[in-house]
Amino acid sequence: MIGEEIRINPISGKEYSIFKIILGNLLIIAWIGLGSFACWLIHPIIGWVFLFSTLFLVYFVLRKRGCKTCYYCKTCTIGFGKLPELFFFEDGTENVDVKGLKMFPYIFVLISLIPIAFLIFSIFNHYTTIKLVVLVLLFGFSIFSGLVRRELFIKKKNSF
Repeated sequence: MIGEEIRINPISGKEYSIFKIILGNLLIIAWIGLGSFACWLIHPIIGWVFLFSTLFLVYFVLRKRGCKTCYYCKTCTIGFGKLPELFFFEDGTENVDVKGLKMFPYIFVLISLIPIAFLIFSIFNHYTTIKLVVLVLLFGFSIFSGLVRRELFIKKKNSF
């Protein structure tokens, strides 16, 4: 059910709505899809490699490293609730494994900067409106996610 809440951390009372889980993961998939399309414009094989490698890194590696312990997640979403928080919400680093936090900036660069660089290169070679639209959308995802991460970093830095 769309408005139903899923309680995944009984100690802190952390809850995720199914709507946020679905919407957040669809946004991540759209972001990866845009990046794959940008890489595909350079060469289709690069696009497919980018697609499968980023899906693997985000939905297998990062999702598994998303939580510190499974003890708190008896009714969890197997990390699918944590991924949108990590990318788009300020409290995304709560109960995240240190390895996952260290890995996140590299995955962010992979999803954001590499497709943007490929797309800019492709635009210089041959301009089309679709390339510009994809570039603007990629910048939108990257800036939004980056600003959320930056605000979180500033809050945590000022709290010490």
